[in-house]
Amino acid sequence: MYLILRCPGCKTFTYVDRFQKWKLCPICGLAYEVAKAPAYLEVEDYHEAEKIVNEMQKYLIKMNKKDFTPEETEELRHHYAVWLRKDV
Repeated sequence: MYLILRCPGCKTFTYVDRFQKWKLCPICGLAYEVAKAPAYLEVEDYHEAEKIVNEMQKYLIKMNKKDFTPEETEELRHHYAVWLRKDV
């Protein structure tokens, strides 16, 4: 399982193994504690995480937004859960 989260420094989306304690941002070089970074989703594997991270970034750019609202984050989680149930 992987967590999709966002670097507190440069706000880049990334993913980590859910048991990982620290993450070094490949963009800005900030080392941060995973537990303190905002987590958006928990996904099955890293291939899935990479695709979702890219889509989330594209969405924010397309919508000219800086971040997801709490409502959008909940909707994202809901759609992911529905997609998972269909996949099983």
